[in-house]
Amino acid sequence: MRLAEQIQIALVSLIAALAWIRPLSRRRQLKVYSLTIVMILIVCAGRFSAHALDPTHSTTLRDWLPAALFLVPYWQVGNFFKGPNAIVQERLAAFDGRFFEMILPAYRSSRWSSAWSLYVEGVYLLVYPLIPLGLGVLYSAGLRHQADYYWAVVLSSSYLCFGITPFVPALPPRMVNASQTFHSPSTRLRRLNHWILQRASIQAITFPSAHVAAAVAAAMVLLRFVPLAGLAFGWLALSIMVAAIVGGYHYVADVLLAFVIAVVIFSAFNGSITIRT
Repeated sequence: MRLAEQIQIALVSLIAALAWIRPLSRRRQLKVYSLTIVMILIVCAGRFSAHALDPTHSTTLRDWLPAALFLVPYWQVGNFFKGPNAIVQERLAAFDGRFFEMILPAYRSSRWSSAWSLYVEGVYLLVYPLIPLGLGVLYSAGLRHQADYYWAVVLSSSYLCFGITPFVPALPPRMVNASQTFHSPSTRLRRLNHWILQRASIQAITFPSAHVAAAVAAAMVLLRFVPLAGLAFGWLALSIMVAAIVGGYHYVADVLLAFVIAVVIFSAFNGSITIRT
């Protein structure tokens, strides 16, 4: 079994165990367990697909399957959110306040142009296809055999964020008036981002930001294998970090800690580039 597949199964199993330990309603527990079973069955089906498909098609299926299953643990941890912890939320907001007072004293009265808002919201929207696109870059460069390494780094970085999230329950800044640090105009892209989040998110932050961790991890892997593409992804990852804060999608602490996690995870895997496929 590939390392990425082991990571997927391990995390959903740990979240299921947490659902058993922590006080959750039977309905929420069943949702967590159901998602665990679905994830494990699909991963195992991919693992044994070689018995039904030729080796090339089986390998391709397993390369891309993590993209389809990426958010399963995210929806699992959403069942642990029963409301924000006021103390945690206040501390995150206070850190934002101190951070911006230090580097941008006039941030409370800052109003951003529509062009800047379009860029910020467009970059944040791009995070959804960015991770599969990174795998596509490896394919285009003839490096599909590094797919497992790519997913091991990206999944470890983002899944660690998912694993911490149940212990840091807080609403995103955009949903807490007292924490709103920027005044972004209501562009179509901003409304689209809000529409997506209202329907597909868990209505709470991931702490640290899984968006940021995944984007930074993908950029670092590509920097190693496809430097030009890695530079482009690195710029996008930095832009996503800014967009997450400016758009009110994450607190500064979420973003900074996610960056650190991605760097640490990448460094930990750095000596194991060739992974069994």
